[in-house]
Amino acid sequence: MPRLKSFCLTSKRTGSGQADGSRCDCFAICRILIGQSDFVPANLTEVPFHGLVRSLPLGWERTLAKLESDGSTTVKEKSSWFRQSKDFPDPGPPPDGGWEAWRSVIGGFIVVFLCWGFINSFGLFQTYYTSQPHINASPSAISWIGSIQIFGLMGIGAFSGSASDTGYFRLTSVAGIFFFVLGVFTTSISRSYWQLMLSHGVCTALGNGLIFIPTMSVVSTYWSPNRKSVAIGCMLCGASVGGVILPILFNSLLPRVGFGWSLRVFGFIAIALFGCSQALLKKRLPPREGVRVLEFEALKDGLFDLFVLGSFVNFLGLYLAFFFIVSYARDVLGMSFSDSNNLLLVINGTGIPGRLLPMWLADQRQWKGIRPVTVQVPVTLVTSILLFSWIAVRDEHSLYVFAALYGFFANGVQSLFPATLADMTLDPRKTGAQLGWGFTIGSFSCLTGNPIGGLLVQTGGGKYTYAQIYAGSCAMCGCAIYAVVAGLRIRQQQKIDNGR
Repeated sequence: MPRLKSFCLTSKRTGSGQADGSRCDCFAICRILIGQSDFVPANLTEVPFHGLVRSLPLGWERTLAKLESDGSTTVKEKSSWFRQSKDFPDPGPPPDGGWEAWRSVIGGFIVVFLCWGFINSFGLFQTYYTSQPHINASPSAISWIGSIQIFGLMGIGAFSGSASDTGYFRLTSVAGIFFFVLGVFTTSISRSYWQLMLSHGVCTALGNGLIFIPTMSVVSTYWSPNRKSVAIGCMLCGASVGGVILPILFNSLLPRVGFGWSLRVFGFIAIALFGCSQALLKKRLPPREGVRVLEFEALKDGLFDLFVLGSFVNFLGLYLAFFFIVSYARDVLGMSFSDSNNLLLVINGTGIPGRLLPMWLADQRQWKGIRPVTVQVPVTLVTSILLFSWIAVRDEHSLYVFAALYGFFANGVQSLFPATLADMTLDPRKTGAQLGWGFTIGSFSCLTGNPIGGLLVQTGGGKYTYAQIYAGSCAMCGCAIYAVVAGLRIRQQQKIDNGR
């Protein structure tokens, strides 16, 4: 920083006609010049330029000259690549289509492809880690790694969502990419259970949580309520596509290059794809002022709280089939490693239409009573029935049928969850905080649900009956709470429409 002692800043005279004197306020000048202050004090408005220091960097003189010529006392804050300016103009209503809106969906699709696709492939890692003697961990212990991944992705949402709302979308996204890639590369060199827990579990979970919720909040602001569900559904299809492509990638690489280089190849692919996503994603709305790290105002909506409670109960058993269906195929039905991994392709492949069709239906507002939560009720009901029917599966063909049907409806439940949260947000600028709290509370059930299922498998002596009953019961209870929320939401919307 150049020395500024020769800047004699003459202060303005006071109302009494007396001069305040002169002084050198180098600190204030430096803050103005580097853009950290948007206020020029009164005694810094008269700047003589004959004594400018020769060593000043190019451009500083012109900046001071402009301040003197304009007589301006404020310098508008400019947006940087990491921080969005509070002076960012309000763009008005969402474009609801066009390149600007759809490019955000494409960018969000890439983020979901990597974050959720890696999580949805965990069934493959569950079986691989369990079969490795040097890891020496039970299926229940291994399932904690995948549960922590989901917990981090959803649990950090209250913090990253609020940070995105205040203009730090880019900063949280870049930090998330760093931790995700770091976790993937450190997983490739991990050899013990606790190393895998810290790398595959904690580090990638932190990265997922920092990037996923801000991305979803940004994408949702480009669409009106009548088209938002389909847009979010298209973005969330990345989870199913990733759940199909990544297991194929790992299955083909594992026997050829080994576990370590399989993860490293995926890490390099993630770096390239994340770079594309950041080029496509851009925050549309100006940042909110006065947002706290934890926005507790979002929890004062009773209807929102009741829906989050239903989701908490539902998520306790929702991911059990995703994590344990490969182990079930090998332990109970005696399927080979490669054949059992094909179940992941089925359960994620049918999730692509499973995410799109319910979201399309949720956008058909011309049909009376149709909202995302009203579609959530029958989809969750069928999911619970399928989990109970899993008990009767006794051969490979039946298991493939179950995987196809469950993949369709369970992925529909997942995609309708954020769509319902966004539908309940009346102020679009609070989308990040509302989504963040919904995912954060739901993350605790994802953290504990799968390990509980693993303990029930051990309690049953390797049989999955107790775990299947547990998962089906959780889904049924969640469906009952959703039904109450749906009735209240329809009444709320009727009051809003009648008040117009």
